[in-house]
Amino acid sequence: MEIKIAAESYNPLLKRKEIFVTISHQSAATPDRFGIRKQLAARYNSRLEATYITKMKTKTGTNETICEAHIYDSPEWADRVEPKYIKDRNLPAEERKVLAKAKKPLEKAEKVPPQVAKPAEVRKAAGEKK
Repeated sequence: MEIKIAAESYNPLLKRKEIFVTISHQSAATPDRFGIRKQLAARYNSRLEATYITKMKTKTGTNETICEAHIYDSPEWADRVEPKYIKDRNLPAEERKVLAKAKKPLEKAEKVPPQVAKPAEVRKAAGEKK
């Protein structure tokens, strides 16, 4: 797996680096977010808690993935800015499984039986109009 930096910019308003990365993964599946996250954190000397992969796109039939990553100045700032679903996606596979089991399935509401269509004679007897 080879990581190439395509573009990098600093966003002072959100206190983060926004990085676009191209990953070549010859003869292998698309790499997982957590692995890419660890490599980017090591390359930029940042903390893992302040590094998040926000988007990953692999074109069909190719061995290249384009990623967008955010590296924050501090983990506290990352917690304030990044949405929860992005944080959940960036967890290791084992922690995501535990998190999925912890979420309780929504209970299905009781179905109300649909009203039965009334024949015309019954409607007339009841005084209903069409």
